Amino acid sequence: MTADHVRVQVEDGYTVLTLNRPDIRNALTGPEMLDSLIEAIRTPGSDVLIITGEGTAFSAGGNVKEMAEGAGMFAGSPFEVTEQYRGGIQQLTRLMASTDTVTIAAVNGPAVGAGFDLVLGCDLRVGSTQAWFAHTFVELGIVPGDGGAWLLPRVVGWQRAAELAFTARRVGADEAMELDILLEVVAPEELMSRARALAGEIAGKPAHSVRLTKLLLRQARDMGLEGFLDLSAALQAVSHAEPAHHEAVARYIERLRR
Repeated sequence: MTADHVRVQVEDGYTVLTLNRPDIRNALTGPEMLDSLIEAIRTPGSDVLIITGEGTAFSAGGNVKEMAEGAGMFAGSPFEVTEQYRGGIQQLTRLMASTDTVTIAAVNGPAVGAGFDLVLGCDLRVGSTQAWFAHTFVELGIVPGDGGAWLLPRVVGWQRAAELAFTARRVGADEAMELDILLEVVAPEELMSRARALAGEIAGKPAHSVRLTKLLLRQARDMGLEGFLDLSAALQAVSHAEPAHHEAVARYIERLRR
């Protein structure tokens, strides 16, 4: 299943996941694609993960044809559809928000709806000049049922999130960098090499330190200062006990002596 819908390549210290249904613009809402992606993120094989799309699109998000037909996860009563969202696309949103693995989106083309939200859920985001983004839910007469209304303002701020969500307008690559949706914009042929270089740089750091730092960054969004400082002290104590910390300090002291 994974090989058909999500191609997994374990490389030197990081893993590349490629959404592999270009015929449907890598729509996420089919169970095969969604289950494959969730499985691959849960068992990445390394501490850094790159997510990209095959073909001309990163991801079209929901399968609009299935929406029109009331098929797949859009079938049934409102109660049934609620449960399908909870057990389906929302599982991906929860996983992206909770994983200790560092995630990098390499956005090769359009990222629309839930596809845009998959990008927003990544820690770092680089895009090609062909990338563009749109929160198209209201245009289809629906809301961001995947949790995108939680993600978008955390990246671009409340007022800009409201404007993008209420208008569903397209954001090009250059504007996306200005809004902090993208960290960098590169030529299409340079996208994967830049994402790999970034992943390799992070993978070269002590793995426990990267994971615990990500945990702190994640908790900083929601915790009060006192509880956050206690957590920071505890994780620092854990870090000081790690052999990789002692090795890194020894290397640093050696560089100072040169």
